[in-house]
Amino acid sequence: MAESSGSKVEELKPGLTPVSLFAILYATVVMTPVIIFLRIMAGVADVIRFIPVFITLLLFTEVGRFTYRYVTSQEAFIIYFMAEMVAFDAPYFGGFIYTLYLRKAPYTKLFGLAEKIPTWAAPPLNSYGAVFRTFIAPEWATPIAVALIGFTAGMLIDFALSFILIQLFIEIEDLPYPVAPIDAQAITTLTERTPEKITWFSIAAVIGFIYEFILYGMPSITETFLKTKIHFIPYPWIDLTSLIEKVLPGAMFGIATDISMFVVGWVVPFDAAMWIFIGSLCTFVIGNFLALKIPHPAFAEWQREWTPGLSLSWLWQRSVYNIWASPLIGLTLGASLYVFVRSIKYMGKALDSLRKLTEVSRAKGYLSLKYVLLMWITGVILGIAIDCLLVPELWYVWSFIWAIVPFLQAILVGRMIAEIGIGTGIPYIREALLLATTSPGYVDPWMVPSKTTTAAGIIAHRIKVALLTKTKPIDYYKASVIAIPAIIFASFVFWSLFWSMAPIPSAMYPWTAISWPVQSLNFALWVSRSLQIFKPVQIVSAIVFIFVISAIAEKFKLPFSYLGFVAGAGMVPPFALNYFLGALVGRYIEKKVGKERWEVLRSVIIAGLFCGTGLAVGLAVAILLVGRSIWGAPY
Repeated sequence: MAESSGSKVEELKPGLTPVSLFAILYATVVMTPVIIFLRIMAGVADVIRFIPVFITLLLFTEVGRFTYRYVTSQEAFIIYFMAEMVAFDAPYFGGFIYTLYLRKAPYTKLFGLAEKIPTWAAPPLNSYGAVFRTFIAPEWATPIAVALIGFTAGMLIDFALSFILIQLFIEIEDLPYPVAPIDAQAITTLTERTPEKITWFSIAAVIGFIYEFILYGMPSITETFLKTKIHFIPYPWIDLTSLIEKVLPGAMFGIATDISMFVVGWVVPFDAAMWIFIGSLCTFVIGNFLALKIPHPAFAEWQREWTPGLSLSWLWQRSVYNIWASPLIGLTLGASLYVFVRSIKYMGKALDSLRKLTEVSRAKGYLSLKYVLLMWITGVILGIAIDCLLVPELWYVWSFIWAIVPFLQAILVGRMIAEIGIGTGIPYIREALLLATTSPGYVDPWMVPSKTTTAAGIIAHRIKVALLTKTKPIDYYKASVIAIPAIIFASFVFWSLFWSMAPIPSAMYPWTAISWPVQSLNFALWVSRSLQIFKPVQIVSAIVFIFVISAIAEKFKLPFSYLGFVAGAGMVPPFALNYFLGALVGRYIEKKVGKERWEVLRSVIIAGLFCGTGLAVGLAVAILLVGRSIWGAPY
């Protein structure tokens, strides 16, 4: 049990200090505009979290060395994850501008939805705030208040559920959390700087920097300075669909070119990586092929749309809509229910351990059950109340979305992260509920705050890293309460600045001009009922299938990873292939260098590669900023 290992709780040290607080402030002020710029200029999202993390951490650890005030591993833990939070929350206020865009988007106008956007979601186009492109206007007060209330409610629920997951998966079941050592090694390597670790870290960082700069930086830089985007390495994958479709029409395949998934495959359990690949093959390769050949009404739309020569990205999107949306909901929901059933025997212990905190748990700063329930109940009531105030007739939908869905998502994603290092939530829950309970063209329910995902599983992972770095877990929550409002305020300030310089979307911010119309089309298709992708029979069948197969495999100890299969079933083949290839290579290296040595080296190397990625993308952004300032054209 992890609780017993926590008997050395006296070793846990505080991470929230003036140094880490100053680093949070630096990351918030300096990195927020960089993150926003990347999102609106190039749409970079996959590796965006590495930029503030490693730039901030490297800066403060180096300054600490020169000033002889060395950053501790505990302070570095806080810096690491609060800087990562900047990457996740910096885009927040962009959502308000996008909602305003829906009032004038060509597709929402085409479907007759533009005029139906409620004023509590976005002000009228002729209002002061919309005309002068500013949030400092009275008509923005209600939309911002509504969103922030929903955000606060969601954060309370996430915090509450995370304490339950911590007790369940860390303190009682003591699950492995295979990716946690990567984060822990990144933190300790940069602070402790032992010769062997720092050597491997540095070599990996240089390799990651060169490769990722070529992958991510060069296309944007060439587009800025040469007005032509040159891809030296295809991104995000090398599309091999044209080759495989000659044998398996309808199938898609490729090789992902970002090395991050390949190296993460080193730490994903081999059985899970294998079943991730099998799950992806079963859906997007074999499944797509069979759906094209079997004469059945469920596959009619897929058979009508498919033609030879289509790209992997197009096939991915259309096959999900036409074939896999309902089965994927069923698979993830069934896996979530199975996880819940498996966890029932531990759930009582987890709640009881929160009700009667041991001395060790108190020293770690875990909250007792009454405070956890208070946070959860407050978040649920707050979320339901704001939604019922806006759309009261769907009170039962909002009750389910705020009270039940986050718990199911937390149990599923939390265990996936704890066991295989990858989390896949139940998709399309809100869409399925609203399609079943609202009339076509009724926009308001689609605009209210909702809680169909949860960060509780990610938070539990971070607490596992805290324990590995001997940091008091409660300091993570304290730092979050300080950092999140600061990041949201910075988001408000910098989105306002970018918006004041040019309309969003516009040619000045090219990625928004490309992606926002597509997003508005998807929104219009959902609300107008032009997408008919949910089939209850398929959902129920998939729930029963994965539940029964998982139970049989567990009872007879069959080599089947239901979490890996479910994660892979919704994963595009190039990504699933990278995980599997990484796992194969990792297993080979382990045999050559030994298990214990490889477990240390792989985490250090991965951390170094991620550091190089962050620095590469950060440098590319700096060059882009200079280029845009010199050659920037009017929008």
